[in-house]
Amino acid sequence: MATNPVAPLVAGACALLAALAFARGWRSAAWLAAAVAVTLAAALAARGLQAGHWPLTSEYEFALAFALAISLATLVLRLRQGEGTGWTWAVAMLLATGLVAYARLILPDLARAIRPLSPALDSIWLPLHVSTAALAYGALAVAGTAGLDWLLHESDRPGAERLLDRAVAAGYPLLTLAMIFGMIWAQMAWGRFWGWDLKEVWTLITWLVYTLYWHLHRRPNWQGRRVAWLALAGLSAVLFTFLGVGWLARTVGIESLHLF
Repeated sequence: MATNPVAPLVAGACALLAALAFARGWRSAAWLAAAVAVTLAAALAARGLQAGHWPLTSEYEFALAFALAISLATLVLRLRQGEGTGWTWAVAMLLATGLVAYARLILPDLARAIRPLSPALDSIWLPLHVSTAALAYGALAVAGTAGLDWLLHESDRPGAERLLDRAVAAGYPLLTLAMIFGMIWAQMAWGRFWGWDLKEVWTLITWLVYTLYWHLHRRPNWQGRRVAWLALAGLSAVLFTFLGVGWLARTVGIESLHLF
């Protein structure tokens, strides 16, 4: 059974409009980002009610949750911190648009179908682990767009640097918490905290990149563009952990408990 396509497509259209609005400095940008968040949250809630379980058990659902998290991070960091440029927020919302397009237009019908919950997923740790990971990814995506803005527009450096620090300060603890929740869940479900599963390895690599950022970004010899490149490396690791690990596992024939 496939999910209703209307809400994700509406959210994608709103995200694209929000990107244009942020780029042009329109005041409607925050309202459009809020519309994306509300639409995606409603779509996931409706899917959860239809499925009878927490709606974060497939690549399709996590892509929508990732886009929702980017929209929320954009709203919170933009409205509360006031840092970053319209270009930064436009790229963030374009990334959200891309995730919605990937979920709705690229993934096959089977991947979008609602499936029964397996025994291993029937746990309170499912919403705790996966929801926290999605929120972490959203904040770290904003950090990556701030780093890209810094590299491409040197004049934007002061605001981009502050936004980068604050976005990582939000995303890194959430990513750490998601890993802790995942380890507890793995121990309860499979009798081990860590199994060197491909997804676990790439999550650890992602966490180590941001740990390195956290330890180096205030050092005098790391002031400047190196920090921005490190933020982009972190975003690349986040995107590969979500989009690339499944492809890699299937390509080389590695079994993984985390494949969608």
